[in-house]
Parts: sequence; structure tokens; C-alpha cells
Amino acid sequence: MEIKEFQKKIIEYVRKWDEKRGEISDEKTTFAHLVEEVGELARQYVNKEIRKDQYDEKEIEDAIFDILVQLIRLADLRNIDMEKLVLDSMKENEKRLGK
Repeated sequence: MEIKEFQKKIIEYVRKWDEKRGEISDEKTTFAHLVEEVGELARQYVNKEIRKDQYDEKEIEDAIFDILVQLIRLADLRNIDMEKLVLDSMKENEKRLGK
């Protein structure tokens, strides 16, 4: 599956999810959800080191999934083609690295 196809599939999923919950996505709300999910991921890393009884590997996987979804949703709301962004950024970084 290409990135463009993957982005489209995630956006279809998100739109169904929003419709079911009666929500409308905007950039501000999506960014807030993204930050919230990063916080949840951070909490699990803290739990792994300090509160071992509260650590849950599944929560890490869930947070990573949610971060990816929110990132793709944010890109879509900004009309960013993730495939183009990734390929262009990789090409630019390769130039900087002298490859």
C-alpha cells in the first residue's frame, strides 16, 4: 500500500469515527488530540520506569496508533499530501547528508 492510499484509508476511518460520535474535525481540536495522545504515550514510558504496576504495553501500541491517526488527520485538514511530504523531505534530507 502506498502512503497516499494509506492516508486515504485513515481519513475514511476517521470520518466514520467522527460521524458516529457526532464530531467535526478541525485543526485546533485535532492538534489537541495529538498532544493528548503523545502525553498518554509519555505516561506509559514513565510507568515503565517508575510505576511498573501501571505499565501496559497495549497502551503504548494504542497511543502510537492514535498519534498516527491524528497526524494524518491534521495533514488532511491542511491539505497536505503525506506521500509527497515524506518523499520530498527524504530527498531534501539526503541532499543535506551528501547522499
